[in-house]
Amino acid sequence: ALAVLRETGRVVGLEGDTVWVETLRQSACSSCSARAGCGHGVLNAAVPGASRAVVKARLGGGDSLVLRLHDDVCIELPERGFLRGAFALYALPILSTIVLAMVANWLLVSPDTSQGQADLRVMLGAALGLGAGLLILRRSNQILETRRDMQPIVTGKV
Repeated sequence: ALAVLRETGRVVGLEGDTVWVETLRQSACSSCSARAGCGHGVLNAAVPGASRAVVKARLGGGDSLVLRLHDDVCIELPERGFLRGAFALYALPILSTIVLAMVANWLLVSPDTSQGQADLRVMLGAALGLGAGLLILRRSNQILETRRDMQPIVTGKV
């Protein structure tokens, strides 16, 4: 059985066979023991709309699903897609930074290189690795946006 993540939200835009849905980000602040010393809940409360997210979702449920602005809807996302996206978002930039820093150290630093020059070359390699990782992440996001099995789906009205 393929696991899905479900969320409710409100339609804020209509665009052909897709809709823009505003969801309320769930926060664990109410049950966290560190809430007094943490800034996350304070920022969400201080910035209007900070706890809201807008996602683009395609319509599911056949032709019988007719939506209007401000309708409350249920959206689903395959758990596999969410986990892949989270892994790519966090791991890819870190791994590319480390790998290019190591490659720069291996190719550009020799025993007769001063410590300052060696550090500068490795830092440049790390910066290039971070940039490359972010570019790859951006391109893969553009590709995944076209895959229907990786997009959120509106399954019905609430």
